[in-house]
Amino acid sequence: MRLRIAQVTASGMAIRCLLWDQIQILQQQGHEVVAVCSPGKWADKIRAGGVIVETVSIPREPSPIEDLRAVFRLCRLFRRHRFDVVHTHTPKGGILAPLAARLAGVPVIIHTIHGLLFHDRMPWWKRCCFWLPEKWTAILSHYLLSQSGEDIDVAVRTHVCSRDKIFYVGNGIDLAHFTPQNNGARSQSRRDLGLADSDFVVGSVGRLVYEKGFAELFAAAEMLSHETNSVKFVVVGPTEEDRNDAVDPECIAKLGDSGVMRFLGWRDEVVSCYPAFDIFVLPSHREGIPRACLEASAMQRPVIATDIRGCREVVEHARTGLLVPVRNPAALAAAIQMLQRDPAQCQQMGWEGRQRIEKRFDSRMVLRRLSEFYARIDRELGQRRPRT
Repeated sequence: MRLRIAQVTASGMAIRCLLWDQIQILQQQGHEVVAVCSPGKWADKIRAGGVIVETVSIPREPSPIEDLRAVFRLCRLFRRHRFDVVHTHTPKGGILAPLAARLAGVPVIIHTIHGLLFHDRMPWWKRCCFWLPEKWTAILSHYLLSQSGEDIDVAVRTHVCSRDKIFYVGNGIDLAHFTPQNNGARSQSRRDLGLADSDFVVGSVGRLVYEKGFAELFAAAEMLSHETNSVKFVVVGPTEEDRNDAVDPECIAKLGDSGVMRFLGWRDEVVSCYPAFDIFVLPSHREGIPRACLEASAMQRPVIATDIRGCREVVEHARTGLLVPVRNPAALAAAIQMLQRDPAQCQQMGWEGRQRIEKRFDSRMVLRRLSEFYARIDRELGQRRPRT
């Protein structure tokens, strides 16, 4: 049976960058997929890729009036299309769209957890505040999918949902696309960025929001810049001025002008930047499964990440990289120095990282799990429909 599926996110970038291969495989299996996201340039790029797009303004920050309007518009959209499945992503998409889908009478509502909002380092009152939207989404959804195995254990233990409601789908990348480059590619990539072969290049990829740990990265870069000129920092990723925790553009300009950091902005082909890096860093505060860490490891770059859920699944400490405490610039700087001083260890960690990604984070595994899950949904909906 052909399913009519809505893939809903607040941001079109999530559709294009995180869900594209999932949409493609569902289309190949004969399902009709409609991407639902806020209007903007990303919606246009999704359309250009051959996917039907419906736009509804979904505010990413709390806004009661705009949130109610979004629920009303989503409900009307879901009724018009008569979707069999509404599949939601991102925090605001997971809060608003399941309610709209319930009101519209959608038969199956699925939410993918890309990283639980709450974590153990929060004060209890703050943890409760961030637990509530996760519980809300779980109540309104028929099924939850998780990219992280550890998130499943936490969700069950903290009573977000029961064990039989949540399923592991994982996260993965195209290993044929993200593959180790030769030294010629490294030199060319560095020339393109204005970097010397002798530089020790620390790369980071991510949206320019403080939740990704950029305050700590900037502080660590400042510390190391006073000790050596050979360490260079390169950041790849878009600014997100609509977020409350967006990195101030003035801060970006100041660091760029001082030579401490190089900001490359958004790159459609980020794979071309990884060969220039000696190591990769992601000092994030919260993650599901950090895709950039997967990409860096696949490119045989050792990864320094924070010791949090998600990052711990990707980075095996002292084997494929290093795990450092959250919000600790000094520990981050020390880890960078440690790898700078041991090129042989860097090379070995990079090799081990590639082996780990091949075994556990191949996108084909994710797509197979997703396909099997949707086949189950297809069977269930087929059994509910009256026979003619």
